[in-house]
Amino acid sequence: MNSPVRFYQNIPNLLTLMNLCSGFISIVFVFFRNLEAAAIFIIIASIFDFFDGFTARILKATSEKGKILDSISDVVSFGVAPAALIFLIVEFSLSGFHSDFNFNSASFTDLLFLFSPMIFLVASAWRLAEFTVQKNSLVFNGLPTPPASLFFAGLALIISSPDESKISDLLLELYFIIPACLLISFMMISKIRFISLKFKEPGFRKNILQYTMIFISIIL
Repeated sequence: MNSPVRFYQNIPNLLTLMNLCSGFISIVFVFFRNLEAAAIFIIIASIFDFFDGFTARILKATSEKGKILDSISDVVSFGVAPAALIFLIVEFSLSGFHSDFNFNSASFTDLLFLFSPMIFLVASAWRLAEFTVQKNSLVFNGLPTPPASLFFAGLALIISSPDESKISDLLLELYFIIPACLLISFMMISKIRFISLKFKEPGFRKNILQYTMIFISIIL
C-alpha cells in the first residue's frame, strides 16, 4: 500500500537528478568544445529544475532531503556547467573557434581571463548555500542561479549561430564577457530582490506577476 505513495513522493527527486545529469552532460560537451550542445543542456537542466519544485508542491512531497539534493544538483548544473561554458567562451575569444588555447605560451593576463569564470562558480555556490537556509518565499534576495546560467547559455547559442556572425564577434570580445561575468556574479550574491516563479496556487490572480513575467519572456 505504501509503495505507490513512496514512488510519487520521489518524482520530484527523480526530476532533480535529471537536472544533475543534464548539468554533467553539459560539462562533457564543454570538453568536446561543443558550445551549442553545452548551452542546450544547461537549458534542459533549468527545465528539470523548474518542474522538480513545481511537482514537489503539487504532490506535497517537499522535504529537507529534496531541498539539499536540489542544491547539490544546482551547484553542478548552474555553477560548474555555466562556469565551464564561460571558460570555453573566453578560450574561443583568446584563440578562436578552430584552434586550441596554448597554455605553454599564454601570458599571465590571458590565464587570469581564462580562469575568471571561477568567480561565477564561487558566487553561484555562495548563492545556493544562502538559498538552502532561506525559507520559501515569493521573492529572492539575489539573482537565482538558473536565470544567471541561462544568460550565458543564451550568449553561447548566439555565438555558435552562423547567422549571427557580427553579434558573435561582439559577444566574444573580452571587454564584454568578463564584465558580464563579474556583474552576474555580483547580482547572485547581492541583496537585490528578484521575483520568484514559484506558484503556491495555480490561480491567475494570486500569481499575476509570475504569469506576466513568463508571458513577456516567451515574447522576448
